[in-house]
Amino acid sequence: MTWAASTLQKKRDYRKKTRIDVNQSYQVAYWKQRFGISEEELIEAARAASALARNVEVYLRDRRIGR
Repeated sequence: MTWAASTLQKKRDYRKKTRIDVNQSYQVAYWKQRFGISEEELIEAARAASALARNVEVYLRDRRIGR
């Protein structure tokens, strides 16, 4: 297990969290890993999708398939 993965396991589980707070470094780390994106991409998606986790996920999926 990598240091980043073990660090994320020590933090709260954000899967049930509905909003992404890009001002909290541990949330940024979790959601970056969860979505497999960079910090800049996460911030852009959160701004575009009103920071709701499910909206960010839809936004990223739609962006990947070119909608």
